[in-house]
Amino acid sequence: MLKFYTILILTYTANGDEFQSKILYPSWEACSEAIAPIYEPIREYFVETMAQCDVTDIPSKSIRPRARPEEFNQ
Repeated sequence: MLKFYTILILTYTANGDEFQSKILYPSWEACSEAIAPIYEPIREYFVETMAQCDVTDIPSKSIRPRARPEEFNQ
């Protein structure tokens, strides 16, 4: 299965100013696992907080073809 780089985007507001942090992950699964540990501490201090995973179109892993067995090369 092809996997794509995914960006965790954390947006929060402090003193009326909006801030955004972006962290790159190798897959959507890795990004989604990282949301809670990153989001919760920020949410404690900044009420207007949002976190989301945005999948890119850049592959982080590609499917590698296997070498053909010798008995099929004849």
